[in-house]
Amino acid sequence: MSRYLLGVVTQSLREGSPTQHPIFNRAIQCTRALLEFYMYARYKSHNDATLSYMEDALCRYRTFKDFFLLGQASKKEKAKANTLKTELVKKRKVDEETNAETWMPPKKQCEMNA
Repeated sequence: MSRYLLGVVTQSLREGSPTQHPIFNRAIQCTRALLEFYMYARYKSHNDATLSYMEDALCRYRTFKDFFLLGQASKKEKAKANTLKTELVKKRKVDEETNAETWMPPKKQCEMNA
């Protein structure tokens, strides 16, 4: 699986707006460094060169790992999101009860606003 992960990540992140490209490039660099470290760590024995390569890969991973931290949210943010979700569910139930079709998927809203 590790041999294909970088290709899958790269292919998945190839599309996107120009503002997303720097973030996507960081994700690709981080994934590549992590996989390089993993591949070197699997060697049965090491010399100074392979240890240097591992250290370099680990350093590059640490440089780009903040990409993975972007998805983490604090407890306060998660609580706000859950509250908003509960409110939206209640609104949806009220709309269904009154037979009002005011809710639509976000993708549809974007298409209508464009």
